[in-house]
Amino acid sequence: MDPEQLDELGIQRHEYKAGDDQLMVVFVNNDQMQMVNPHVFAQALATDATVRRSRGWRLVSVSSMPMRQMGTAGNVFFQSGGQYATQAGLIALFVQDVRPPTGEAP
Repeated sequence: MDPEQLDELGIQRHEYKAGDDQLMVVFVNNDQMQMVNPHVFAQALATDATVRRSRGWRLVSVSSMPMRQMGTAGNVFFQSGGQYATQAGLIALFVQDVRPPTGEAP
C-alpha cells in the first residue's frame, strides 16, 4: 500500500500484510528538525486503531524506534544524553478478530 498522509499530524502510514490474519502498520513522522511529540503518535494510532476495530482488526502490540536524532556533535558522538529524536517510527500489529466488536451481535 502506498503511504497515506494522516491529516495535519504529518505522519505517514505504511501497511504490510503478515499472513492472512495479521497486519503490520508502520507510522513515520515527517522530519521537521524538531523533537518528536509522542502525543501526536498516540493520537494517530488511536484514530487508526478505532477505524480498524470497526472493521474487525484488533490492536495487539505496539513498538517504537527512533530514526533520526539531533544534538551537538559532542552529544551525538559521545552519547552524553543531549540528543533528541526528530524522526521516529511506530509499529503496530493488528490481528483479524473473529469476535465482533463489543456491543454488536455475533
